Amino acid sequence: MSRATPDQERRNFERQDFLVSCGWQNAQVSPLVDDASARQYFRLERRHDTALLMDFPPSAIHVDPHGIYDDPERPASVAPVLHTTPLFERAGWRVPHIQASDEKRGLVLIEDFGDITFTRALQAGAMMDGTGKDGLYLRAVEQLIILHRFCDGGGMQDSGLVQYGPDNFRKMLASFKNDYLPLIIDDEARRANAIAAFDRLLGDVLPMCWQAGEVIIHRDYHVDNLMLVENGDGGDDCGIIDFQDAAIATRPYDLASLLRDVRHDIGPDLENRMKQFYLAAFPNIDHSDFETSYVATSMVRNFRILGRFGWLAVKAGKTRYFDYIPRCWDLILRGAAEHLPALEDWVQTHIPEPARKAPDLATNVATTPTRKAHP
Repeated sequence: MSRATPDQERRNFERQDFLVSCGWQNAQVSPLVDDASARQYFRLERRHDTALLMDFPPSAIHVDPHGIYDDPERPASVAPVLHTTPLFERAGWRVPHIQASDEKRGLVLIEDFGDITFTRALQAGAMMDGTGKDGLYLRAVEQLIILHRFCDGGGMQDSGLVQYGPDNFRKMLASFKNDYLPLIIDDEARRANAIAAFDRLLGDVLPMCWQAGEVIIHRDYHVDNLMLVENGDGGDDCGIIDFQDAAIATRPYDLASLLRDVRHDIGPDLENRMKQFYLAAFPNIDHSDFETSYVATSMVRNFRILGRFGWLAVKAGKTRYFDYIPRCWDLILRGAAEHLPALEDWVQTHIPEPARKAPDLATNVATTPTRKAHP
């Protein structure tokens, strides 16, 4: 068994000191599985009570989620969690209540929603209220309708959230050019040509993302971040987690995140039915404008995800996300011929079909620009 480093020992002490201040010092502590971020979560158990400890040390590096900075690697902070939790509570969302926090040390004690994510419910074929897969996605879309009505009613005023514009999206997509394209286009001249054409494409397409207006976005809205939470009345609420990177952005952003998730392909039929369900709640939205905005926003999300996959593989050694790359390209192209033909033309011209698979790091990693490593 490896011995803890001085930094690990110091962090263990800080966590325990925080738990003492919260009255949880005697709890059984179990680490939860990590994700693609530097955050760690621990489940605390004492008698019949549980809670979660979020550990996001300021010494960690967090990639700027909003496209504000030219250098996207920033010091970690739990401040966004402390700000967005009460905002979403006001909007009517069921989010984990904050029980205690130490912003300076990057520690937050939050309500434990349990383990039943929508993902696990889908895998288990769980049935709620006589419904199955459709019912889960209807619940998820209903939550977006609740949030967007809150926004349309003035909820975005004084929200204190970052408000995106095309420049934010453009900066987010720098990683696609810097961290992903070198893995699939090893010739520098061809890559430079593809990047120049990509920048021109963004100049035309990014403004289209706002054709249906803007709302508060969760920014990572998918079935892994939605949970079935007992409500005390014998039923389940839709619990929502991992919303700390919320912003004000294009209206279809979260809907595209939910319905075009690279990890869970629900197919065009269910996707279209959920979009129609959403649009029925907002009869004043022009359907053509919404569809163009939806496809353009989906493009941004999936190009950003490809960049993140490249960064995680080269800098953090996490290549497991490469399995999702073919689906990413499929989602980028879905609806492009009808609504964004320039996008389809760029992909067909610069990214031939064989290049839309998992890249060979051994062949191309040396061409990737040097970036600071994830801790």
